[in-house]
Amino acid sequence: MELIENNIAYYAALSQIEAFIAKGFSALTPAETKELELLSKAVERFEMEKYPMPLQTSITDVLENLMYEKKMNKSEFSAFLEIPNSTLSSILSGKKKININIAKKLHTKLHIDGNLILETI
Repeated sequence: MELIENNIAYYAALSQIEAFIAKGFSALTPAETKELELLSKAVERFEMEKYPMPLQTSITDVLENLMYEKKMNKSEFSAFLEIPNSTLSSILSGKKKININIAKKLHTKLHIDGNLILETI
């Protein structure tokens, strides 16, 4: 299996992958299909090492981002969620954990994945 150790090899592999894609998957020979698979795995491994993604997003980050997207301040956001402003502030500052009632509101009103919410309880 091919190893990608630097950006030059990374961009060369991406270029090869793009050439295979441009040719069309149905037009690839079995050898080209195997090469595409090996290159894809090598690129994935390099990207995981060089550009790691955060393993977990915090519920605080999600709530702050949703407030920003909805163009709401804390008091407007707490009113929207039907929770006290002080409770929202405590959750955002990490002083208070989310209880089951707030978890339900976050899930139903904001459509936040239940698993993400449960990981914070």
